[in-house]
Amino acid sequence: MANDFDPDRLRQLLSGGRWGQSLDVRATTSSTMDDAAEAAAAGAPDGYVVLANEQTHGRGARGRQWVSPPGTDIYFSVVAHPVVEPASSAMVTLAAGLGVRDAVAAWVPGRPVTVKWPNDIWIDRRKCAGVLVESRTVGTSVDSVIIGVGVNVNRMDWPVELAHIATSLRAERAENDPLDREQVFVDVLSRMEQWVERFVDGGPPLIVRALEPHLALVGERVRWEDGAGVFEGIDHDGSARVRTDGTTTSLQAARLEPADDDTDALA
Repeated sequence: MANDFDPDRLRQLLSGGRWGQSLDVRATTSSTMDDAAEAAAAGAPDGYVVLANEQTHGRGARGRQWVSPPGTDIYFSVVAHPVVEPASSAMVTLAAGLGVRDAVAAWVPGRPVTVKWPNDIWIDRRKCAGVLVESRTVGTSVDSVIIGVGVNVNRMDWPVELAHIATSLRAERAENDPLDREQVFVDVLSRMEQWVERFVDGGPPLIVRALEPHLALVGERVRWEDGAGVFEGIDHDGSARVRTDGTTTSLQAARLEPADDDTDALA
């Protein structure tokens, strides 16, 4: 399987949706998030996508590194212009995550695929994908959101610090043959577009209801940056609901990890 993406084939595969009709395919880049943000500032249309074969400085949530070697996985960012209130823009992360989750589940049939709130996709408690969303506001309205996604597709070897917490689609499939990354990319992008559109049309309650059956760590003890408690699920606005010493608290910006896990997933 060729390591580089074929822009012409990708455009043919993307003929059915709006996202990806404006497509920038790069052999290597520092960060697709930065590339997409620059494009958004220059007036990129809704659904503009930057896809890279390799990132030299890929990043995840809270500035963490996203390891992005060439030839194995997919790394891309989308410029979207959803008509949402600034207070609701965080729900785009959950909507996009649902799309990624559904795509991952389709490629690993029979495997448990969950969303670790707010932006990680797990296969059997190992991270396979992540979502990063950054908003651009003009005045009191959302001008655009940049949705960055990384999916481990064919990677089989991991640094020591990631070996027990990361996985890939290929590693979780019975056949164990290399997957067509272009097909995976198109599937992920299409499902993301569908779920973001559903959020815009149906609002947060629709996303919350759809996400609840696929949440990881519900009922388990978790930790975050400055606390620990039992994860009870998500509220109507998508925030995490945790119980600490008999009191229920809502977390809008945090990173939940299993309480007995002292590692940070960088994959």
